[in-house]
Order: sequence, then C-alpha cells, then structure tokens
Amino acid sequence: GWCAFAPRDDYMKIENSRVHKRIDDEAVWSVTCFFIDKQFRRMGVSVAMLKGLIEIARKQKVIEAYPTIPTQEKLPDSFAWIGLYQSFEMAGFKIADRTSKNRPMVRYYL
Repeated sequence: GWCAFAPRDDYMKIENSRVHKRIDDEAVWSVTCFFIDKQFRRMGVSVAMLKGLIEIARKQKVIEAYPTIPTQEKLPDSFAWIGLYQSFEMAGFKIADRTSKNRPMVRYYL
C-alpha cells in the first residue's frame, strides 16, 4: 500500500476548501489518500501505515487528514481512498474540526 503525504500548501484543493479551511497557522502536513491492494484491506494495513508515517514525520509539528466516517455499514472501497476515521483514531489522531459531519479534520501533534 501507499499513502500521499506532503505539506498542506502543496494541495491547492484543500487550501481552497470551504469544508476543510485552515484552523490555525501551524505548519501542517496532510495525509490525503491511501491505496491498499484489495487482498490486504481490512487487515490493519492503514493503521500500520499511519504509525509508520508518524515515525517518518518526526520533524514535522502537525499531521492532518480528512478521513470519512461511514454512514452505512458497508462502504464501497472507492469511497475509502481518503481513509477511514477509525484507522486514524487507532493511530492516535484526534478530531480537530467537525465542520463536516462525515469528513472531520483530524490531527496528530508530534
């Protein structure tokens, strides 16, 4: 699997988002998407990837993401590419902004 991770400034769509507006002036790095091969999904790979990312990103101050909270029991895989909130929660991320009911902004402070 892999995930996209870069300074928030590199993602113009997020920078211009009405839902995920900046909440402060922190130098934030964003996790924007995941890909996990189908045969390895639902096995904790995304949580392991996030924990590894936290270790790699020790020089950053804040890691931010915009995962989904499913509104139905079975979420189609194509809607999970941004990550599931539960995975971020298990990796130690906390909700920083709840402007969107199903797409909270989560953060991990290093």
